[in-house]
Amino acid sequence: MDYRNHTCDGCGRRFTQEDDIVVCPVCATPQHRACYEANGHCVNEDKHESGFVWQQQSIDQAPKTDAALTPCPVCGFENRKDARLCIHCGAPLGAAPAPQPVPQANCDLFYDVTKPDGFELDDDERDQLETLLRQRAALAAPGMQPDQEQEQIAGHPIKQVLTFVGSNALKYLQKFRKIENGQKAGWNWAAFFLSPYWFFYRKMYRPGIVFLTLRLCLMLLLFPYENKALELYQSLYANAANLSENAIQTALQEIFQTLIPVYIGGAVLVILAVLSALLADRLYYSYVRRSIDSAKQQETRDTVLMQFLKRGGVSPLMAVLSYAAVSLIPNLILSFFN
Repeated sequence: MDYRNHTCDGCGRRFTQEDDIVVCPVCATPQHRACYEANGHCVNEDKHESGFVWQQQSIDQAPKTDAALTPCPVCGFENRKDARLCIHCGAPLGAAPAPQPVPQANCDLFYDVTKPDGFELDDDERDQLETLLRQRAALAAPGMQPDQEQEQIAGHPIKQVLTFVGSNALKYLQKFRKIENGQKAGWNWAAFFLSPYWFFYRKMYRPGIVFLTLRLCLMLLLFPYENKALELYQSLYANAANLSENAIQTALQEIFQTLIPVYIGGAVLVILAVLSALLADRLYYSYVRRSIDSAKQQETRDTVLMQFLKRGGVSPLMAVLSYAAVSLIPNLILSFFN
């Protein structure tokens, strides 16, 4: 029998072609299987003793669903007006709604934490920071569906991680997934060519300082050899016309011998760059995880927001300053001792 356009006595909704319908063997009442299972029996069982038999209704006779439905206070599913339990979630109809989390700083992003309001920011400052955070989230995770946003990566919802990373967020999402799947080491071309500046760009100041210090120490050790080789070359160039071929060959060999430590230092710099490239993704993964943990441990919604913005994203300024330090510090130190 075709029950389409007839209503279910359990929930008041009209049957469709896709519905799973069961028919009571006593009174012939059609009802959704979910309605039958929610009640544990036919929805008209209380009428069986009176000899009730379900009668097919025409479409015009069917009750209007808008007037016959009441929403569940917990899940929002619309049930029949006289139903006692929601057929969708089983909650008693008329019960108080389930408690909801306290709204957070940019609740779309921090739905998984509950913090009291803070007093560190005034309303205008808070609105500006929340707007900035929404913009970052829109750029980092365009078109992401709600079910995708709640997936976990680096121990946190994926949308939080993408927003924290900012630039090239989707690329690092793929890298983080590989790390969680057991990849021991990756390769980061930016860290290879731009170490240690890349670490400062990503606000990873501790590894950045380590690699910068190693680079500076190496440059300071090599500077005397470079300076001596330059002096020998300038002397050879100035006196080449007055020197014999054997003298020139001897001078060139001396220059080469002087530059051997420089060649070794260059190889060490390449090794440091390779090490940076191999460790960069895993170090960044750990940094992201720790930083979001730290932000969520703050006491108020304002400090959560400020800590997240402070440690997330990128810092071109710090990358430039670290490059300037590598360029200027060796010269300043040597000029001081000279």
